[in-house]
Amino acid sequence: MKTYILLGTIKRPALLILLTGLLTALSAGPAMAAPPTQITTCPYTIMAPGQYVLAADCTGGITIMASDVHLKLNGHTVKGPGGAGIVAANVSHVHIEGPGTITMFIVGINFAGTVSDSHVEQVMCIDNRDVGLILDQQTTNTHVNNSVFSMNGLFGIIGDPGTSDNHLNNNQVINNNTTNGFGFGIFLNSGATNYHINGNTALGHAVDLGDQNPNCDDNKWNGNTFVTTNQPSCIH
Repeated sequence: MKTYILLGTIKRPALLILLTGLLTALSAGPAMAAPPTQITTCPYTIMAPGQYVLAADCTGGITIMASDVHLKLNGHTVKGPGGAGIVAANVSHVHIEGPGTITMFIVGINFAGTVSDSHVEQVMCIDNRDVGLILDQQTTNTHVNNSVFSMNGLFGIIGDPGTSDNHLNNNQVINNNTTNGFGFGIFLNSGATNYHINGNTALGHAVDLGDQNPNCDDNKWNGNTFVTTNQPSCIH
């Protein structure tokens, strides 16, 4: 009996310390996330992962040189002249989120080099000299959804050779023909493969929807609204 009482006496302080530490941890609550970085002037280069928000209209482009970046345009306008409005180069997991407008550049948005697992959503690329959006070089598994590409000089959206497994869904691609009245809506060059292009509206071009791959290869075009195409057998 004495031995039992002695052991119980020794254990109680340790138990009390353990319970006190547990209650302190629970009362502290979850750690607060860092606030997003405010972008107030352009040109601006993003060099570190994190949340970024455009806090005002700005003149000059935004360059994304880090992966795991979420950029919110927050209803503002990024305005040229020249160059690209937003460039993401050799990165992954980049999310460009509107509402917001990119205008008066040569190219509105350019995904260049090796870009993967990224998103463009609810963005307006309008009145850029050549192209609204370029998926360039080795861009893969990128999703462009619910965005507007209009009144750009030659192309609304273009997928270049070497790009693959990209998804273009529910975008408005209208009247991208301001340079010479010709123009293309959504256009895939030869070697742009395994695209999924669904539910887009492309109107007002010499070629609303175009695919340079024979019989569209592995590209899937379904549920789109358009008038003109160079591949009537496989673009729907």
